[in-house]
Amino acid sequence: MTDTEEKKAKTKAKARSSKKKRRRIWVIAQWVGIPFLCIAALAAGLVIGYVYIGKRPMEEVYDIETWRHIYDLVFAETK
Repeated sequence: MTDTEEKKAKTKAKARSSKKKRRRIWVIAQWVGIPFLCIAALAAGLVIGYVYIGKRPMEEVYDIETWRHIYDLVFAETK
């Protein structure tokens, strides 16, 4: 093997290694980022729906009693 062929082989090996590393980082970012974005969207949706559309105070958005009351209203049995 000549010197230039060895350099080309090393360059290809580095490129493969670099691609694998980038792929691994992207997969980890998806596993962490997607659930984080879903939780952030849920929190933003609660605030928009309860505070801006419902015209209620911001302090009540994350109060468990508020959502328990809404659940009871929605799933109450009608007589």
